[in-house]
Amino acid sequence: MRGAAACGDATLRRLRAGLIPAVVAVAVALASGCGGDSGGDGQLSTEEFRQQANAICAKYNEKIKALESPSSPEEIGSYVDQVVPLMQKGISELRALRAPAESQDDFNRMLDETEKAIPAAQQLGEAAANNDAAAVQRALKTGQQADAASDKIATDLGLTGCASSE
Repeated sequence: MRGAAACGDATLRRLRAGLIPAVVAVAVALASGCGGDSGGDGQLSTEEFRQQANAICAKYNEKIKALESPSSPEEIGSYVDQVVPLMQKGISELRALRAPAESQDDFNRMLDETEKAIPAAQQLGEAAANNDAAAVQRALKTGQQADAASDKIATDLGLTGCASSE
């Protein structure tokens, strides 16, 4: 039984060091695609786009930070259950925005990468509940890859407040 507890402790350390920050970062990156424009077609100017993106990022970052971080592997699933809906809402809000024409394709790719973190987070919760260290590592890797790709695009779009390195 002690071996299982030690494995659970190691799993939690890995989660804290890897996926939890990645989930937070991805949630922050979710918000990075917003913008604003005063044109009649609803398309946002570059400056408005960046301002609104940073505002949305801040909003979701604060919501994620307000959640109580898990203190044991058993709490990971509940944490993920709270983070995923925030990510989904953020993506939904962002998809409703119209980025500047020259940024729209990159913005869509950024959101697509962000969405990849959702099943990774869900897999993490399941893996933690099953005390499956290998599955935890796979979920962490997938989430981190999506986060890195989303961050790069956000940075390239000038949405530095939305990249997880903030």
